[in-house]
Amino acid sequence: MHRTLPHLQLDQFPPAAEMEELIERSLEFPRVGSRQSRMASPGSHALYLSDEFAIGPPEAFIDENEFCHLHPVPEGGIHLTLPRVLRDEVVRLAWGERHPIAEAGLLTTLVTLYAPRNRQETDTVLGLIWQSCQFAQGKLRALCGEERSLRESE
Repeated sequence: MHRTLPHLQLDQFPPAAEMEELIERSLEFPRVGSRQSRMASPGSHALYLSDEFAIGPPEAFIDENEFCHLHPVPEGGIHLTLPRVLRDEVVRLAWGERHPIAEAGLLTTLVTLYAPRNRQETDTVLGLIWQSCQFAQGKLRALCGEERSLRESE
């Protein structure tokens, strides 16, 4: 990765089939839709929730109800939001790195995941996308620490 914007993966690119599978499987998550991201290169798939389900904290979203976007091949990197404990683990295990925007103190929940190169990596990345989706739905408040669900008071 380079430290400028756009924050792109520079090597170990994913096979197109792995990225296609990752996108297809992400769209099987309940309540998740896809559209072109306003915050990423053309051809990127933004994963988002409708207003009814996008009830996580504001820092769970990249733009409007978008919680993740997947860059097209050949690069294929993934940008998503995660609560602190998961962000720290992703970086510690070298599955990704903090996005430069997060390093600048802006959207501190934003992480860049490395694109999957095989089925095992696709499964792991899909699990992290699922966690981001849960964060956006306000379902990870036990992991969030500083972030809280908007429905916490119910």
